[in-house]
Amino acid sequence: MENQKSKRSMLEIGAHIKEVSSEVNAESIEEMIDILLNSEKIFVVGAGRSGLVAKMFAMRLMHLGLDVFVVGETITPALDEEDTVVAISGSGETSSTIEIAKITKEENASLIGITSLGESTLTNLADSTVMIRDVFSDSIINQRSIAPLGTLFELTSTVLLDSIISEMMDIMGKTEEDLMEKHATLE
Repeated sequence: MENQKSKRSMLEIGAHIKEVSSEVNAESIEEMIDILLNSEKIFVVGAGRSGLVAKMFAMRLMHLGLDVFVVGETITPALDEEDTVVAISGSGETSSTIEIAKITKEENASLIGITSLGESTLTNLADSTVMIRDVFSDSIINQRSIAPLGTLFELTSTVLLDSIISEMMDIMGKTEEDLMEKHATLE
């Protein structure tokens, strides 16, 4: 019986991602891509599971051949004005992410926010924001927990960011073989 609940949860999560994908603003995606492609360096940040999403996105940006860093890693260089920070926070209020966002603005670098809440500190600071529906008040979660805590945000943002990578591949004329050339060999 438990296996059936797992299968039902997978189907509902997939349906949620499909529904939310139709709501993402295409102009915000285009703006994000334009900012990223015109940045000297790209930094990604997020806390907890959003941080894991940020690291996955950073890896894909690296596969594209872009100069990308994960905030907090020991090899992360200084942020300059021609750089961009991509901050991922479902609530848009995660304190460590907001502190990085504030520093980004102080350094006059670009800030892209990926969040679920339109009225948040992150959206107020960001130069560009990609909104993913407010999964924290989604009726599907109120009915029954299909995915614990912020899982729907992380899963949806992962799919969204991988889709953005796919679009960037087309714009940059990159193939999967090109990305494979940058894939890790020291595993």
